[in-house]
Parts: sequence; structure tokens; C-alpha cells
Amino acid sequence: MKTFSFLAAVLLCSGFSSVQAEEFSSYERIAEPMAPRNIQILIEKDSEGALLEVKGPYYIFNPHDGSRVASGLLGKRFMVHELENGLKWGEEFPGIHQLYIKPRSSETSVFINGIQYSGAVAIYGVAGKINIVNDIDIESYVKSKLTSQFLAPLEPEVMSALAILARTDAYFYSTRANSNSFWHVNAKDIDYQGSALVVHNSLIDRVVESTRHLILLHGEDGKDVPFATTWTENCAGKTAPYSQIFRKEAMAPQKGVEAPHAALAREDSKWNYQIGRKTLAHMFNLKQLSAFEIFVDKTSSKVYGVRLKDGKETVDIDFFTLQDRLGTAHIKSSDFTVSLKEDSVVFTGFGKGHGVGLCLYSANALAQNGENAVKILSKFYPETYLYNLDAVPK
Repeated sequence: MKTFSFLAAVLLCSGFSSVQAEEFSSYERIAEPMAPRNIQILIEKDSEGALLEVKGPYYIFNPHDGSRVASGLLGKRFMVHELENGLKWGEEFPGIHQLYIKPRSSETSVFINGIQYSGAVAIYGVAGKINIVNDIDIESYVKSKLTSQFLAPLEPEVMSALAILARTDAYFYSTRANSNSFWHVNAKDIDYQGSALVVHNSLIDRVVESTRHLILLHGEDGKDVPFATTWTENCAGKTAPYSQIFRKEAMAPQKGVEAPHAALAREDSKWNYQIGRKTLAHMFNLKQLSAFEIFVDKTSSKVYGVRLKDGKETVDIDFFTLQDRLGTAHIKSSDFTVSLKEDSVVFTGFGKGHGVGLCLYSANALAQNGENAVKILSKFYPETYLYNLDAVPK
């Protein structure tokens, strides 16, 4: 029996013929900047089981060959497990270790361990454990992401810019993933929290619809491609390149930008934090702290890593690990210096957030001065251009 790629299997489950599915998925992998219109997000990994509830009518397919194996009209709520001979969700599916559950109606809701998700879900059983993937169209994903992160929306033009950035980021992940992988990105890595908070006709819903299929592209190795994007609350005057702070390949511009509005308010964003030298040393399994070094991006002076020393013994930590250990309420930004006192370590910093991407403080000021989303994006991503995916011939 023929085994299809994940994208082809999803298309089969959506009603495409096997020839259409294979042709389309092959085109998707090689075309630039065309990308899948769905993103697959890993929401449960190597789990003993999960509570899976579907409210409303649904279909169940076998992604291995695209065949329909079951359906329901009224919904269903059971634990899903991997047994020796196949998956079990209320009923057993002998010989089937993959299930793709697709809503039959726009009113159908899917819940995993009490969290609501839009789109379909795929379950993969491996050696007694299960992985669950949310297969969601990117437009719905963008609404979910922005709604969970901005309970109090910003200026409409800023939210429009954020919608374009979130969509660009989603296309980056969906086009960069290995074609043999069952998912594009882990929910934990992108802080994905499902779709329960999405409200129809809210500001976020409207700005996503009004910017539908608009992304940013950046030239990389002779191709124009989507790239990893993000935003920061207050960059305190300058932003840093994505790769410098996150320390990973992102296809993103290699330069940060100056943000005059945030620069003018830099002193207002000043923060300080003090911690005992012994306390800090013990947190990172050192007996004492003899030296504390910081590693910075030269153009923005943002800190991407630190080194703690106890004589010849050293511990290297990236910015995010340091912030996580000491707390975001204490290490408020990547823009800081450090001084060692006799028995304490003093951090002095400016701004809020990691300092990469769109500076929300500056973007809000620009919007209040009449700038639209396109102008705002051009100031923070000057080496990129706006692209409408609907313009790609189908």
C-alpha cells in the first residue's frame, strides 16, 4: 500500500485525489515563495494518553492512505491511547496507528485535555505513546496567536502589522520544516494556546481578515522567502537581529534598526535588579561567583548570553535561560549591564523584552502619528517587502 507525505495525506483527507495530492504537495515543497496554507503544530508529545473531545459532526481518516475509517454526528469524548495493535478512542482501530480527525461542520469544536483548537487533529501512536498535531489553516492560527497574546489590543494599524508578522512567521515554519516530519513546530516553542479566546468580529479578527494572505519576504541565497519574525514590548532605542539574540537560523535580516520614539523614552524605561553573589552562583551550580561576563550584539548592545565564572570553572547561559531563571519581572530586557559588588550582582537595564523585531512602544507611537501598518513594518523591516500570496498563480 502506498504511503503518502504528510501534506499529501492531509489533502487526501480533504477530498483531493491521490494524483492531485501528490502533485500539489510536490509543488508546495519546491515553489518559492508559495507555501502550505496550513500549519501543523505539535500539541502533545510522547504522551501516555490524552482526553480528546469532539463536539459536533466529524470524520476520521487514516493518514497512511487517506481512507475514511469512521464518522460521527453528535460528537465524542474519550481518552485516546496507543495499544499494541492500534489506537483506541472509545472504540479500537485495529492495525491503525494514525488517525486524522476532521470536523464536518464549521460549528464543530475539538478539545485536547480541555483546550479548544480550530481545524483538525492528527494522532500518531508510537511504541505505546501518542503525539497529537493540530492541523490548522494559517489565518485561523494567526487569530489564535494574537488573541492569546494581546488581551487588550493595541492601535489597529499596529495590530495589522502584527497580523502580517505572525503570518510571515507561520509561513517560515511551514516552509522550512522537513517534508518527512509530521509537524512543523512545537506549540511550546511558539507559545500556542489554542483558539478558545478568539472572538468573531473582534478587532483582531478584523485585522487578520483585512490583511489576509499578506506576508513579508526577505532575500536569502538568491530567493525571496518568509522568515522568522517577532516583536518586543520596548526596545529602548535599538533592535537586534533575530539570529543574534535567538542564536538560530531564521532567514531574517541581519541588521537591527534604530527606534527614535523608544530612544527618547529610554531613561523612563530604566530598571535595576540586585541579587546576592552566592545565591546567583548556587542557582547555576557554582560554589561562588568570581566573574560575570556578558556577550552582546555590537550594533544594538543587546545581551545574547552571559558567562559565570568560579575560578577556572565556567557556565555559559543564553539570555532566555538567564531571564527564565531570574524571572522576567527582574531581568526585564536584553539591554543591560552588570556590575559585581562585594556580595551582590547588580543588573542595570533599559526597555522591556528581548529587543528583536517590531518595537511595540515605537509602533504604537507611529500609529498615533498617522502611520499605517505598511509604513510601520518598513521602518522595522527595511530589507523586506510585502507580498500577497493570492497573487501566486494556482
